[in-house]
Amino acid sequence: MKISSEKELNKQESEIKKKLFLVFISIAIMLIIITYYQSNSLNINKVKYEKSRNLEFSGKVIKKKQEGDYPRAARHILLDNYHKERVSNYIYGKISIGDSVFKRTGSDSIHFILNNGEIIIEDYNKFLRDNYYELLNKKNVGK
Repeated sequence: MKISSEKELNKQESEIKKKLFLVFISIAIMLIIITYYQSNSLNINKVKYEKSRNLEFSGKVIKKKQEGDYPRAARHILLDNYHKERVSNYIYGKISIGDSVFKRTGSDSIHFILNNGEIIIEDYNKFLRDNYYELLNKKNVGK
């Protein structure tokens, strides 16, 4: 009797594992579909681009922060109005505490005015803009 109940338990365990595997595969497929849709949706990308384009901030750098000690680590600056902004490695290396930063509403550029008089203008929305216009062109070509 004991052997048959162990066989039955092993059989049930095997069936449970198969069903859980199917559930996880289904969830993974749904996540892939949702991610693909969001990254290729013209409306979603338009909203992201316009939100970023209409963002406005300005202030003096009061703190620099690096998340990790590797080349692709995120680098942020904190402004005197406590606005936190991610910056490129190049800008992070050039900017110092006390330098001024601003971005105007409706602009894709962020301006860094360094204490030494140098002004650096960086394309703040390049990735979002390129992605949006690429999807827009695909839509217009398909018409």
